[in-house]
Amino acid sequence: KLDPKMTPIEILKNILEPSAKIDDQYRTHAFSLASGKVVAGMILEQNARQVKVIENPLAKSEPIVIARDEIEGQQPSATSIMPKGLLDRLTREEVLDLIAYLAARGDAHAPVFRGGHAHGH
Repeated sequence: KLDPKMTPIEILKNILEPSAKIDDQYRTHAFSLASGKVVAGMILEQNARQVKVIENPLAKSEPIVIARDEIEGQQPSATSIMPKGLLDRLTREEVLDLIAYLAARGDAHAPVFRGGHAHGH
């Protein structure tokens, strides 16, 4: 679900520095509740009565439903949920393959796959 206008260089920059530019749909928020508890996570849904938050999008857990009248404060996070260093264990070729796959949006017939790494990466 990448922005179709994103270039391979922009994709790589976003992976290398995930907190440099966080798309609002992936931004986490910290909610200070009347009970004194703090809930942090991505907003899945919200309306006038409640907010549904998922603490860890990779875990198979149910979203937390927070009533609006329980929220005393809400603060967006400046840190991405995508950790830094995701490419650290990959070889140069693996990184190029990953970026090509993402740039092609998974289409094996996309032009980015033609010609190998010496032509266009």
